[in-house]
Parts: sequence; C-alpha cells; structure tokens
Amino acid sequence: MRCLYLLSHLTVKERAMLPRKLMITAAIGLSCALSASALATETGALTASIDGIRNSNGVLVVAAFDDETAFEAMDVMNAAALAIVPANEGRVSVAFHDLPTGSYAIAALHDEDSDGNFDLEGEVPTEGYSFASMGRSGLPPRFGDALTVAGPNTSRTLTLRYWN
Repeated sequence: MRCLYLLSHLTVKERAMLPRKLMITAAIGLSCALSASALATETGALTASIDGIRNSNGVLVVAAFDDETAFEAMDVMNAAALAIVPANEGRVSVAFHDLPTGSYAIAALHDEDSDGNFDLEGEVPTEGYSFASMGRSGLPPRFGDALTVAGPNTSRTLTLRYWN
C-alpha cells in the first residue's frame, strides 16, 4: 500500500471531490498504522531482591534470562538483562526496567573475589548463588521452573546459598 499524504490540508470542498475509494484507502491505512502501534512490544519492570548475602566482599551478579540455552550454561553475557552491583551484607535489590513483557529465569551469583568466575572446590561452589524457584537441594532448577513473568511491576526474592 502506498503512503498517503495527510488530508488535513485539503478544504471541505476538495475532500468532497476525492474519489470514495481514496477515502476508504486512507481510512484502511490509518487503521493499519494504529493497529501496528498497538502491537508494539509492551514493557515491564522486574525487581530481584537478593537475601542472605554473607558479606560485602566482591560483587553480586544478577541475570534475567529469556533463553534456555544461555540459562543452562549460565552465560550471563547472553542474558536478557544483567546487573553487576557491589555486594552488601544482608540484602540487595536490583531493578530491571523496560524489559519486554514476558517470562524470565532469574539467577544471582555472589562473586566474592570479583574475579569474574564462579569458584568451585571440586564440584562444590565456594561462592553464593541462587535461582528463582530453587529447591532445597541447591541444584539449579530447570529453565521452565525458574520462570517469572515480567509485568508492569513484578518482584521476586532469591536467597543465596553458600556451601562453605
């Protein structure tokens, strides 16, 4: 469909002389444009409150994933949203604004030595971590189990787990 110039500059007499088809085409074009803007992605806010931070060493890495592969690999560089903030003993809250409305799996890691790695001793984590919907086992949940819907104002609380 060709773009039609605005008809507002035409007089009433000039508008009356336009063929009926042109007016219908203009109305359809305007309707399509309004529908397209209504379909624009809505956004939401997601606040993650991280409890149980045992000290103020290092940083807290909080990620919201919308991709299962990135979540399973804990590939925070491919998370939909990422925040790296100074750790504070007790609780830290991180807000992700203007996220497209949808479902996100949230993960938090306490990188106590700020080395950019999640440290392990053998297979046992030496730094704190948590996931939305993490069970008592301490194992990461499946992607689908960890999802939180980001709406107009959504919040989740995660409690860090430390093994040592």
